[in-house]
Amino acid sequence: MKVGIFGGTFNPIHNGHLLIAENAYDQFNLDRVVFLPTGKSPHKQDKTVLNGNIRCELVASAIKDIPYFTYDRKEVDSEKVNYTFETLEYFHQLHSDWEMYFIMGADSLLYFDKWVKPEVILKHSTVLIAARDHVEQDGIRKRIQEITNNLGGAMDVILTPEFNVASRDIRTRVAKKESIRFLVPEDVRALIMEEKLYSDLEIH
Repeated sequence: MKVGIFGGTFNPIHNGHLLIAENAYDQFNLDRVVFLPTGKSPHKQDKTVLNGNIRCELVASAIKDIPYFTYDRKEVDSEKVNYTFETLEYFHQLHSDWEMYFIMGADSLLYFDKWVKPEVILKHSTVLIAARDHVEQDGIRKRIQEITNNLGGAMDVILTPEFNVASRDIRTRVAKKESIRFLVPEDVRALIMEEKLYSDLEIH
């Protein structure tokens, strides 16, 4: 079974995330995409990050009508800092029939070889890079070549329609009482409004 593992803070999940997952599913003939909200991240310790249970609720509401999208609470339920290589080792042991594809953004590609044990990530998965923020494909493919020459493994590019809205933009718009309709799934928007999520953030 070909399974995409899409890790991220998802604070909140938005339509750009869903575009990436859909295009990965389509282009690489995946059977399933598993959204993996981060728990205690080694990269992001930010007071603006919502409780993991709430972020999982937002993810669940975003993907509930898409049968080949699911999510996993493994990192959210963990008490310790989560490293991607450990999570992929865990999935490899639990699901020996999974052929894993780890999905990440182009911004992470710049420092991927500085992650903890990136060679283990490449051992257990094909890493798929979602290009956005006007990062040119040629530059991404050159960086991929550098990394795989040094570490081995396989990486590829997800061709995704441009959607230049980040979770930070969503949080800022909510705090400013601006509309987020059409930037996030309607069920996610409704939850954010009902629960007044992000409404008390300080805007800098």
